[in-house]
Formats: sequence, C-alpha cells, structure tokens
Amino acid sequence: ANGATNGTAAQADYSANHAAPTSSYEAAAYLQVNLLSGARGMFQMTRICMGPLMVAMASEYGYTNEEKGHILSAFAAGYALTQIVGGLAADSLGGAPVISCGLLTSALALFLLPAAADAGLPQVWWLLWAMGFTQGPTYPAQLVTTAKWATGSLRSYASALGAAGSTAGALFAMGLTPVITARLGWRSCAAAMGATTLLFGVVWQAFGRSLPAAAAAHGGASAASTRHSSGASTPAEGPGGGGGAPGCAEPAPAAPKRDLRRLLSRASLLFKTPILAVFAAHSVHNFVRYFSVGWMPTFYNEILHASPDQAAINLMIPDILGLAMSFVSAHVGRALQQSGRLSALGVRRVFASISFLGSAVGMVGTAYSTSIWQVTGWQCVVHGLATLQGLGFGANYLDVSKHNGGMVTGVGNTVATLASFASPVFASWVLSGGGGGGVAASAREVGIEEWQRLFIAFAASNLIGAGLFVPLCSVTPVDLHEAPSKAKFE
Repeated sequence: ANGATNGTAAQADYSANHAAPTSSYEAAAYLQVNLLSGARGMFQMTRICMGPLMVAMASEYGYTNEEKGHILSAFAAGYALTQIVGGLAADSLGGAPVISCGLLTSALALFLLPAAADAGLPQVWWLLWAMGFTQGPTYPAQLVTTAKWATGSLRSYASALGAAGSTAGALFAMGLTPVITARLGWRSCAAAMGATTLLFGVVWQAFGRSLPAAAAAHGGASAASTRHSSGASTPAEGPGGGGGAPGCAEPAPAAPKRDLRRLLSRASLLFKTPILAVFAAHSVHNFVRYFSVGWMPTFYNEILHASPDQAAINLMIPDILGLAMSFVSAHVGRALQQSGRLSALGVRRVFASISFLGSAVGMVGTAYSTSIWQVTGWQCVVHGLATLQGLGFGANYLDVSKHNGGMVTGVGNTVATLASFASPVFASWVLSGGGGGGVAASAREVGIEEWQRLFIAFAASNLIGAGLFVPLCSVTPVDLHEAPSKAKFE
C-alpha cells in the first residue's frame, strides 16, 4: 500500500488490485493505447509532410536554402512555447480535450497552407508557427494520458506503440506526399493530409478518454477498478476509498495554489540528474530526426537526382522498417521485462544504447554513400533503430515522475523542441557555406561535401546522446515521496 521505497508504486498498486483485471478494463486500456498511438501518428504526419512538400514549394516559389531552413523551423518555434502550459493543463484537465484541439487546428493549418504560400513567405512561416503553437500541448497530453491508462510492463508496450504510431505517421507523410504531389499537385496533397487528420479527430472525439474514470462513466470498467488503475488512490485511502463517492478518490484538503515553496519544490525536480538525462536524450533524438525528415527529400532530389516516385519509395522504405521495428520492440521489451531477463532500467539502457549508437553508424554510412540504394540502406539503419527510443528515453518519461508527469514532459519537450528548431537552421547554415564550407553556396552549387559534413555532425550528436543518457538514467521517480497533486485528475 505505501510502497514508497521501491520506486514501483504504480505497478504495485496495479498488481495488488488487478491480479485478474476485468476484460472490459483490459479492452478499454488497449483501445486508448492504440488511439493515443494513432493520434501521435497524425501529429507526426502533419509536421513531417512539410519536408516533401518543401521540394515542390521551393520549385514553385524559388526558396533559397536559408528560406527553406526558416520555413522548416517555424513549426518548432511555435511548438516550444506551449509545452509547459500543455503539460500542466493535461495534469489538471485531462489529455483528451487537448489532443482534440490539436487535431482540429492542425487540419485547418494544412487546408490554409496554399493560400498562405500564395500570400508570401511570412504568411507561410506564421501559419506553420500557429500550427506548432496549438499542437505543442498534445505531446505532454499524450504521455500523461498514457501514464494514467498503462501501468507495469504495459507502459513499455504503450510507449513503444506510441513510437510505432509516430513512425507510421512519418511513413505516411514521407511516402505518399511525393506521389500525391507529382500527380495532383502539392496543394491537393496538403488538403488530403488535412482531411485525414480531421477524420481521425472525429474518431478521437468519439472514443478518446483522458483516464480510466472517464471510461467508467461511459460504461468501460467498474468504478472501483478505474479508481486504482488511474493511480488516483493515495496511501491514506483504504479499500473503501476514504469514504468518498464510489469509484472516486476523496480529495485531500487543497494546498494554496500559489504557495511559493511548493512551486519552487516542483521546479527543483527539473534539475534532478535522471530528468536532465531524459531531456538531453530527447533533444539529441529530435535534433537528428528533424534533420532527416526535413532535409532528406531535398537530398534525394538535388544530390541523388531521384524522380518523385523514386524519392517516395526510398523515403518510405526506412520508415517501413522503423514501423516494423516499433511493433517488434514493443513486444520484445515487454517480454524481457516480464520474464525478469531485464529490469525496467535495463530495458531503458539497452534499447537507448542500440538506438543512439546504431543511428550514428547509419549517418556515417549515409555520408559516404554514392547511390540511391546505398543511401536508403543506411537510412534504414538510422530510422529503424531510432524507433527503439520508445523503450529508451520515451518510456523513461513515464518513470521519472509520479506526481508531476505533465510538467516534466512539457518542459522536456520544450527543451527538445529547441533542438528541433535548431536542426533545420543548422542544416541550412552548413549547406549555405557555414561550418567550414567557405564561400556561401546557392542551392544549385551545393555539393556532396557540404552534405557529408552534415551527416557526420548528426552522427556525432548521437554519440553525445548515448554518453549522457545511458549512465545517468533512472526508473525511480524523483518525486516518489512527494504528496500527490491536488489537481482534478490526480
């Protein structure tokens, strides 16, 4: 019941109260985990489709490398501003409405993209900034909601499945965007992506729930089981729930919300070593990922001279492998943990190590490849192994905080989004002659040497990520002994 010394209070609570969970609760939990994976895929699709779209837009409007870099960084500039607020909102209001808002606004932004492009470069930048601003709260909302639905080894599975959803969204964007654009034009492609996002938004609105108690209100699981599975009970509650309403934890007396001491205490958690390690790993992952998805379509087009169909196939293959790796790793990671072959900490370290080191090797291989298929083969290594971070730092977000997950996730994704913003800007700087490139190069003059410098730089960043995360990560919540938040859903 108290379980405060072993760092696995949520899992102990689930095991004690759900030795034989009802099939209705299991079905509800797996439904939400899959819906959350789908939502993550939709958000990735709306963001990543800009990389392939940029090839056609640059051709039509004559964007330079610097202008392309600024456009590709606009989303991250808005996205970074709403992470912390989004995490706090998800902690208190629940994640479902936050995710619904993000799906709707992302769809609208894609519908408006052609009009903004015709109006001018500033209008495109601000539209993508606004899409990032409204989509920003959704990542912490997804992780907070996952933490409320999934416990024990299901957390590793849910996190890996979320990575699979992200990869599926990237696959959809990178594979279909060039094909649709070549046949129907980039404007129709943007509208198709927007319509797909809006359709999923309808599904989410109908079936998505913030936490098990919300599902119970709609007939998903018994009230007693949802109370425990949502993590709402506290050590002070006995089996009777403290005399509160059936299926609900009795709210403790609320502390003053503006208590400076409590605010400083919560903020100090962000400087704990395990949390800083997660932030560092996430930042490195984003730095590499958003170079790859943003600039590889340009590399295939300008350096490898691939046709739109060739580019589509070769951009899809790495993400197909990544998607397969996501599903396989979800089951392998959970099996290793359930069987006792690896502890939760062991799972985080092993999969993060393989991901970082393997991605570094893949980037170096890409740098010295001379054919389309060689590049694609090495990118398969990069993308396939990058998805293993669903069991690395991605799952570690669910471990490091018991009562302040939304805040930690919000701040972490804000820090990582700064890396997402820097990535395309850094790439455009190197391609334009920075970083030892000598005289500034125009888009037509950029050669393989500039690209090789880019690939080596991003390979080195993976090594830095491994060195910071693997030895410093932990699965013990840094706020394990802290009293639970008095927020609505805590």
